[in-house]
Formats: sequence, structure tokens, C-alpha cells
Amino acid sequence: MQQSPVHQVQDLASGGVSADDPAWGRLGRWNPVLNLPNVAIHTHVLPNGKVLFWGRRDRPDGSLNEHECTPQLWDPRTGEINSTPQPQLADGTKVNLFCSGHAFLPDGRLLVAGGHITDSNGLNQACVYDFQTNSWTALPLMNQGRWYPTATALADGRILVLSGSFIKDGMTMINDLPQIWDGQHWESAEHFVGLPLYPRVHVGPDGQVFMSGTNAQTYLLNTGETGTWTPLPPPGGIRRNGVREYAPSVMYDVGKVIYIGGGNSGPTDAPTAAAEVIDLGVNPPAWREVAGMHFARRQHNATILPDGTVLVTGGTRGPGFNDLSPGSPVHAAELWNPATEEWTQLAPEDIDRCYHSTAVLLPDATVLSAGSGEFAVGSGANDSRDSHRNAQVFHPPYLFHGPRPEITSAPEKVDYGQVFSLEVSGPALGRITWIKLPSVTHAFDQNQRINFLRFSVDHDKATVSAPERPEICPPGHYMLFAISQAGVPSLARIIQIGSLPSQHPEAVPPIMAEEGAQIIPTGKTRTETLDEAIRSHATGTHVTIGLTTKCPYGLGACWAGAYEALKGLNRVAAVRPIANPKDSTAEVYLRDKGLPDLHNWIKQFAGRANRSYDFRGVEVTLVGSIRAQNGTLQLTGDSLERPVTLMPLQQDLKVQWDHQDRRVQDSTSDELNAYMQLETRYHNRAGGMDSVRVTGPLTMTEAKEYVLYVRHFAR
Repeated sequence: MQQSPVHQVQDLASGGVSADDPAWGRLGRWNPVLNLPNVAIHTHVLPNGKVLFWGRRDRPDGSLNEHECTPQLWDPRTGEINSTPQPQLADGTKVNLFCSGHAFLPDGRLLVAGGHITDSNGLNQACVYDFQTNSWTALPLMNQGRWYPTATALADGRILVLSGSFIKDGMTMINDLPQIWDGQHWESAEHFVGLPLYPRVHVGPDGQVFMSGTNAQTYLLNTGETGTWTPLPPPGGIRRNGVREYAPSVMYDVGKVIYIGGGNSGPTDAPTAAAEVIDLGVNPPAWREVAGMHFARRQHNATILPDGTVLVTGGTRGPGFNDLSPGSPVHAAELWNPATEEWTQLAPEDIDRCYHSTAVLLPDATVLSAGSGEFAVGSGANDSRDSHRNAQVFHPPYLFHGPRPEITSAPEKVDYGQVFSLEVSGPALGRITWIKLPSVTHAFDQNQRINFLRFSVDHDKATVSAPERPEICPPGHYMLFAISQAGVPSLARIIQIGSLPSQHPEAVPPIMAEEGAQIIPTGKTRTETLDEAIRSHATGTHVTIGLTTKCPYGLGACWAGAYEALKGLNRVAAVRPIANPKDSTAEVYLRDKGLPDLHNWIKQFAGRANRSYDFRGVEVTLVGSIRAQNGTLQLTGDSLERPVTLMPLQQDLKVQWDHQDRRVQDSTSDELNAYMQLETRYHNRAGGMDSVRVTGPLTMTEAKEYVLYVRHFAR
């Protein structure tokens, strides 16, 4: 057990803070750094007010691919920290819940889906944590592994699990089958080819699931009988800032979502400060830009506060995936006001909070900002000094604007549409809100939402109306705040809403785990089936595109934004839905046997994908006749508008990439000599060569003449 210093928890215990420094009322105040036994990469506020968190490894010098974890419990009221039991499969095998998805069940237990084997290779496990018994329970296995999945609590109490990656036959695959936990079994929704990792999703006011990112195109998923995906129509259904990875998306009011920062932009390769909002209650919904943050950020967190404002903490403004160079991590917090759609800069925290940081609202209306670090790029782990086994608590400015109201009595549970009473004291009330219990990882709270509750006050009694429908307030536990007319929130009362029956499955015996493993599909996924169909039936020119992702896990895992962007390139008929992570390449087929539109492709790709990927060049396979012109070989054919000049391969033009070493793959002697061999065969044959298949990088000169650098040829 670890005890934090008393001054770090006295504010919650006393129910308020002093206003010794007038600046605190404008900027807020950070508590001293609190040491933790682990890096809080996954952080949750439980119905008993304690904070559950876990990281990637228990020991700072441990392997980055440990196959167990020890979640921790921090009590903000006492400062005590204790370990929970280690989660296990039903047969007793320990599991690592790093890079899992999670959501609260209606009864307050936390469902955790997926986890870590190695980077990009996820577990197919699912389990629940019961805060009342401090115990973990294994659930039946999912269809495939999931690393970076999102779990979302639906309006009917079920839990939707989306995406996540696994490795099959050496290839990184995205799990394209959405699964729904109904309390006893896993159900399936419609496949989605091209899901991003950790998709940003929210339950909309009609009960459909809205996917706001990280792809630019946004979608609705009907999880009812149809189980279908519907893209929001362009142009409004496409976020104007394109693919924006490692950015938070927040439902800040019923049906209203803000997407904040993230991604990479050219030419500096830095993230954006831009923000966009959408109202799902408008027909048709359409994204629009609002004022941007004071700082560009990637890897930041966004937290709804009791008054409805949105607090942004941490992140890096530097280029690339997670720039930690001096001056790049952003320490200053920012606050977004939905009423004015403007940002206010607040006090800075002491520690870099970038990749693998989390932030959660606590029941005393402060915010815990924790974690950061514990990742690898290529073959090396990050510097241990960047792994932060600590946290800080932030007191927003509203806590320095006067005394808090106090809720002296409140029900533990209410039903939809119920009118219930609170006993209150202190200053006059201006608002009553409640916020769903936080569950945060990788810059996203997977179920964060707020409701502004109707109420009236008579002396020391407030009469409050609960939301009428679960579509606007999914069942579960919420932190209820009474807020003074000066904007100061009370300590929260945690209240459960919903009369849906709670399922309490028993621990899954080993025999059920074995049966679950046997029913996991061993055949092809929809993605694999589509891939085979494209390769079998596509008739247009085959083009290989070299793409380098800013994500350290390679193109196979971080593929969705590129896949979506490639489908929008001029004259592309089909995109293979599986990337080649070994070569860091993608493959597309044109509508005809002609040549790709190199002049516009780079611009079109960047318009949707930004600098989340570097477009390194293209390689084509063309069939035609070889002729000599002015001592140089040319390829001609009926499908080619003009002859294509052939040249020897140049190493720096090769599109195949070594992701581990971050450089172009070395050319073989056969590749380097391919043009010379072709030239020799041509000169040995009088009258030229017909029906030759030539493969190699393709470029265009300033005169818009095509040049193919021969890497391979065949007849």
C-alpha cells in the first residue's frame, strides 16, 4: 500500500479549496506530483469513487511484451493505493490488458476486451472487473484478437466492441467484425472493412453509434436488427481536417460532438490545433470548424467538466508520432466553452503527458492527469525518463469562484423519466448535470458524455428530472453535480440510472474457454475474402504505392486512413483492403490498362490523409512491346497513351520500405541488373519484343513524360 501526502487529498475531504492566489480563479491550480506504482495508460473512475488503472508492465525494467498485468486502485479520498488481483483467462492463464478497450456495464462492472501479446497482436480475451468484490471474471472468448479496440456502452445495456488488430500468418489484420456482449453471449454486427484502431465512437440520440474518427469519413452504425453501417453524405459527413489520429472526440451535449486536434500536417509534419463540431440532431448532420486551440496537439486528452466545458491536457506539438524533444510537449491546459466556442489557456502541469497519458474527471470536480511513455519505435524502447509513473490533480478555475453547493442526500438509483429529490445546501443553484463515469485510454474516453438535467429548487430541496430515454443517457453510473450560480460544482453523488436487468455471469470454467476457442472462425474474414476477390477479378493496371506511416506499429496496423484515402484517387477501381506491412506498401487497381495520375495523386491523398503517411512513390506492372528509341528502351502498347521510357533501377526510387530500420529496402543484384538483362535480350532479338511484363517505380518528368525504372520483367 502507498500513501500519498495529505495535502494532495485534503481538498476533496474538506469539500472546497482556498483562494489564496487570485490567478487560480483564471488559470486553475495543479497539485504536486503524485507517484504511482505503474504508468496509468488505462484509467477509470469506479462507482465507489476509486480510480482503477493499469499500464503495460509492472516493473520499469520489465519486458514491453509481458503477458500479465497488475491493475491498481487509488482512493482519492485517502490517498491509498492497492493492487487488484491479476486478470486471468478461465484456465488460469494470466493476461495483459494493455491496449484493450473498456466500458462500464449497467451494473457498474467494467468490461475489458482485448489486450496485448506483442505490438499489433491482440488477445481475444474479455473479462469484467467487479468493484464490489475486487475481482476479475473471464468471459467467453471473442472471434479474434483485438489490440486497440474500442468498447462502447449501448442504449440497451449491451457493449459494442469494434476494431483491434491481430497477426495472422505474419500479416497484421484489423478485426473487421463488430461484436456485441449481451450479458451472456457475443453477437455480431455487420463487418466494416477499413476500421481504424481505437475508432472514436459515440451513441447518438437515436441510439445509433456514430463513428467520428479517426478516418475522415464519418459513419452511423445501426446496432439493432439491421446492424448496418451508413456513411454520412458528403461533404458534411467528412471531417474537413481529414485523418486525425491520436486525438480526442467528445460528446459535449446530447448528439453534439467535438473533434480536437491530432494527426500530422504538411509541410512541417506537426499536429493541428483545429477543432470541428457536428450536431447529430440536424438533418443532415455536417461538420463545421470552430476556433482552434492555442497549441497544436497530438496524444492529448479531453475531459468534460461538470459545467459542460471541455478541458484539454497534455499532448505534443512536435512533428511525427510522439515528439518529446524539449519544448514540444505541451504542459499548458486549455478550456473550451461550448457557449462561445472559444478556448482559454490555463495553468501548466509539471510533467510531459504525451503518448499513453490519460485524464479523468474525479468526483470532487478535479481532474487526474497521469501516465505517458512505455512504447517502442523500431527495435528500441523509449527512454525510461519518458515513462511517467506519476500523476497530477488539476483544480479548474471554477473551484476558486466561491463556496461549493453541497448535496446532503440523493438516491442511489433512478429510472428513466423519474422525478427525484436532492437535499442541498449552500449557494443558490444554477445547474445540475451528470457525467458518465470515465474510462480512458489512448487519448479517448470511450463512453464520456454529459446530461444537463431539468430541476427546480424549493429551499433546501431540488426536484430533478432524469433523462427520459436511454438513447440520450445509456444505462449505468453517473457523477451528479449541483452547480452554483457562480459556476462552482459540488462534490458528486454517483447515481445509477436504468432498470435494465443486470447479468452476472459466473466465472467461465476451463471447458467453456476451450469450447469458445473452438468456435472462433478459422476461415477467412470478410477483409480477406474481399482481398481475394479483388486480386482475382481486377483487370486494370496494378499499382503498388509506397506509404510510410507516422504510427510506430507499421502500415498493417495503422492502415485505415490510408485505405480510405486511396479509394478516392483518380481512376482507382479497387484498393486491396490488406496492406503489405513487410514492404510498407499498398496495392490498387486502375479502371483501365493506362497509367496512374501521378500529377494529382499525391495532392489527393494528402487532402484526405494529411501527413499521417508519407507517399513515397508508386510502382506499376505494365504489359507491352519493347522498342528502342535514341538508344533507350521504351514500352509501348494499345492501352498506353504514349510510350513509357525504361531506365535502370535506382535504389532511392524503390517503394519497398524496411519499417524496422526506417529506410528503403536494399535492392538485390537481380533487381539492379534487370534493365541490363532486358536490354541484352532485346538486342539479341531482331524486331523487338512483344507481350513483356515490366515492373518498377514510375515517375513523371516536368514534360509529363513517364519513366519506369525496371526492377523486374517477364514474358
